[in-house]
Amino acid sequence: MEIIALTGAIISGGKKLMENEAVAETVHGVLNWIGNALGGKKSVQEKLEKVERGEITEGDVNSIKANLELTLEDNEELQQELIAKVGEVQKVAAREGVSIITKTNTQTITGNNNIALQDINSGGNISIG
Repeated sequence: MEIIALTGAIISGGKKLMENEAVAETVHGVLNWIGNALGGKKSVQEKLEKVERGEITEGDVNSIKANLELTLEDNEELQQELIAKVGEVQKVAAREGVSIITKTNTQTITGNNNIALQDINSGGNISIG
């Protein structure tokens, strides 16, 4: 689901997004919604608290995304709620000139017959030169 990927990007870049006060409110709204949607579990709440401190790991993000995907799988109402929440973050971020996608990958390849792989999750960009 694309909404899961966007939500993951918001969680991953949450600390940076929250540097802008207007965006911070909407990001908090998404994080609170996720916590409630996933049953208010302590482990989920702890992971979401890491977002504000900038301590969230890729493993934490993937765990939250997997749980969200299972929760949303057959629940159209929750899917629409999350789409609305993420849409609000996108709208406010665009108005404030803040990018949700915070990942940029750069890789330089020199020589012949080389093979390179790189993660481009969350809409990352790759420049090969």
